[in-house]
Parts: sequence; C-alpha cells; structure tokens
Amino acid sequence: MESPKYSQLKKLSRFKPRSGLQVMYASIRALFLRELQTRFGHYRIGYIWALIEPSLNIIFMLILFGGFVHRTIPGIEYPVFLINGILPFFVFRKSAMQALGVISANKGLFSYRSVKPIDALIARTFLELVLYFTCYALLSFILAWLGYHISYSNIILLFVYWLLLFIFSLGFASIMMVVGVFSKELNKLAPPIFLILYFVSGAIFPLHRVPEEYLIYFMWNPVAHLLELIRHAASPSYDTVNGTSFWYFLICTNIVVFLGLLLYRAFSRRLVKTK
Repeated sequence: MESPKYSQLKKLSRFKPRSGLQVMYASIRALFLRELQTRFGHYRIGYIWALIEPSLNIIFMLILFGGFVHRTIPGIEYPVFLINGILPFFVFRKSAMQALGVISANKGLFSYRSVKPIDALIARTFLELVLYFTCYALLSFILAWLGYHISYSNIILLFVYWLLLFIFSLGFASIMMVVGVFSKELNKLAPPIFLILYFVSGAIFPLHRVPEEYLIYFMWNPVAHLLELIRHAASPSYDTVNGTSFWYFLICTNIVVFLGLLLYRAFSRRLVKTK
C-alpha cells in the first residue's frame, strides 16, 4: 500500500525541461521589460517623449527645408518623404548606438547562465523598432487624416521592409557591440560617423539632387536603398533614384548579419569576462 506522502508526490506536476529557444525567449522578454522600465519608468511622460522626440525632429526639418525641398521631390509630398526616411534611419542609428553600452549595462545579469549578451542586444534593438514603428504608424495616420497622400496598397511590403530594417540593424548592432567593447574610441567616433550617414542616406533630402557622377558613391550605402524602397512602398508614385536595388540591400543584410554572428561567436566568452 502506497504511503500518503508518496501518493501526494505522484500528483505533483512534473516540470518539463525548456528548449533553448524557450529559454532565449524568456530571457529576451525579461530584458525587454527591464529595458522599457529603465528607460521610461522613472518619468511620467517617458513614453510620450519617445514619440514626441522624432516628431519634433520632423517638424524642425519641415520648417527648415519644407519651403523649397518639396518642389524637387518627384511623386511624393515632403512630410511623407521625411517620416519614411527619418524614422527608419533612427531605428538603425539608435540600435547601433545602444549596442555600444549593452555589455556594461547588463554586466551583472550575465552571471546567470540563461542570460546572454545577444539576448540583451535583441531586446534593445527590438525596443527601438517598437518605439519608432509606433511613432511611424501614428504620424502616418495623422498625415493621412490631414489630406496627405499615403498609399496602403503596399502595406505588407512596408512590413517586410521594416522587418528587414530590424534584421539589418540587429546585425550591425552586434558588430558595434563586439568592436565597441574592445575599442573604446568607437564611442567617440560613432556620433560623427552616424551624423554623416544621416545625410548621405537621404534621410532628410532627396538623393535626386545629387549629381549622377557622385550618386554612385552614395548608393554604396545599403541604408539609402532601403529608405528609397520604403518611400516607394508608402507612395507608389515616388520615383526611386537610379541604382536602387532590393537585392543589394538583401545581400548587405546577409553579410552584416553573418559578420555580426561571426564576431559574437568568436568573442562571446570575452564579452562576458571583459571588465
């Protein structure tokens, strides 16, 4: 006859071991919520400011350049042109800049076996995507309500482009994370580099104004290709600049992700042990 204690133990639910993906998902989810609380939880208007900041940037550009730039853009209104350039670029830039401090900010958590540096990086990059895509959707709705022409016929294509933007930003951020740990000078060089990229990517002014003999050098930048594609999806009447290629951006994305994973694989242990 079984003892009462033994029968009670048999009734207890058995814990099933979690797969690696389940552990990674739980880690990323916890880090995402922690990042959200750390960045905005201490301020009453923190979440609102995340939307106001890029909006003010767009309004400033409209006041500064809106009077004459809109006449040189074929097939798209300047406010629509801006939100489809500035906000995607901000995802890329902010993800890369945030990657420089991801190791130092989460150093104490890496003592837990389930928490990896790549988890913290994915959480930060995904947070930037959520914030700026929310702002993008809100501003697009406002512009459409105000009478600006925004097409919704290519909405699935827009989602695909934003997903590729996330993957590209994550791959580039992983490179920045590894290189930034071993080269502190990158923290000082990154802001001016991204300021230059801000202009050569065509985020705030049309690349149509760049002379043909110089445009080829601008188009080495894969971000410029993606911004042109996003604008064409949002406004099909917009004529992309010569040389815009989806496949070029896709190839660059694969290269960047491969290099990022290769560096992370090679230095993952040193990242955790770095003082």
